[in-house]
Amino acid sequence: MPRLEQATRAGTPYFNVMDHRKDISKKWMEMDEFLRFGGTVDSDLKEEVRRAVAQKSGCKFCASLGDPQPHYDDPRVAAAVRFGTAVAQSPTGIADEVFEELRAHFSAEQIVELSCWVSFMYGAEMFGAIMQLDPATEAVKKMYATWLVQGKKK
Repeated sequence: MPRLEQATRAGTPYFNVMDHRKDISKKWMEMDEFLRFGGTVDSDLKEEVRRAVAQKSGCKFCASLGDPQPHYDDPRVAAAVRFGTAVAQSPTGIADEVFEELRAHFSAEQIVELSCWVSFMYGAEMFGAIMQLDPATEAVKKMYATWLVQGKKK
């Protein structure tokens, strides 16, 4: 059971709890959309990294929005996911070989973008874990999937 009641009832329980501070919630969503759908790194790759990181964060809501793939044929996706999970496990203990693998597949600007994405998502997932948000309902999962598709079209 979540630690705080939802301040609003539109959208996801995540933002409905954060809406106790609507100004923060609004900017948080703007940053999420900017990092998720902007930049030079594909948004599907970022979503796969988010799914993998969510399994480590303790946020039941975040983890319920989609399981990561069990295997990656694309070495870029594999490197990005490995990096994201390494950050989630130990941000100051990322092995040099994990970072070098990232360098083999991404430019410096893309590594910065991925690092910002992972940092932001892990922080977002910490909020969900702190608030002990329940797993997403099927309706919320569907709403999230629709939002992902719509966001890529912008």
